[in-house]
Amino acid sequence: RPWLKPACCSSRGSSRRRDTSAPAAPCACASSSSRTMGDSDLAAKREGYALRHLQEGDFGKGYAPLLAQLTDVGALTEERFLEVYKLREQRPDAYRTLVIEHKSTCKIVGTATLLVEAKFVHGGSRVGHVEDVVVESAHRGMGLAKWLLDTLAEEGRALGCYKVILDCKESNAPLYEKCGYHFSELHMRLDLPRTGEVAAANGQQRASSESEGDSAKRSKP
Repeated sequence: RPWLKPACCSSRGSSRRRDTSAPAAPCACASSSSRTMGDSDLAAKREGYALRHLQEGDFGKGYAPLLAQLTDVGALTEERFLEVYKLREQRPDAYRTLVIEHKSTCKIVGTATLLVEAKFVHGGSRVGHVEDVVVESAHRGMGLAKWLLDTLAEEGRALGCYKVILDCKESNAPLYEKCGYHFSELHMRLDLPRTGEVAAANGQQRASSESEGDSAKRSKP
């Protein structure tokens, strides 16, 4: 599958984090979000939503079920969610996760993450990797994915990224092209077994070897 990257993230900017977080009150909208939407029709559709950074309480607002519409989330408990959340909060220069909250239901209905990689090339510049883009099925067609991607591109620029890239299914490519991304290079993937799977496989191999050894001993005259 092809990599997609936007031309809009070719310039560098300040590394200061742009605050899109909502106020403490539930379902409050980020103060600057309504001014950066662009198209008036999309702005009208987005009136019922709030764009902000991920918060600790978002696990209880349906964050895991939302991710499950994208991929397998496994046994993601609230405890493990908080562990990952706190780890990422220690590196705001490397992790940016945005969410969109539906105001009337206080549910998380959209999310996307920007991972920032420090490079040695291009004079020690940075590259942004967009991951885990998903909008809840009932809220698609409202321009929410573009809202997320445009905002992540702004944050990537502010963090000094000279490009932002992502990989996607070919069927989703038209969506990202509408957001300024274009085909570039080729995506390759290597799936690595998890630690538990490696241990289980090693155990099975040992058991098989021992069984074969016992069988050989019994077969000797």
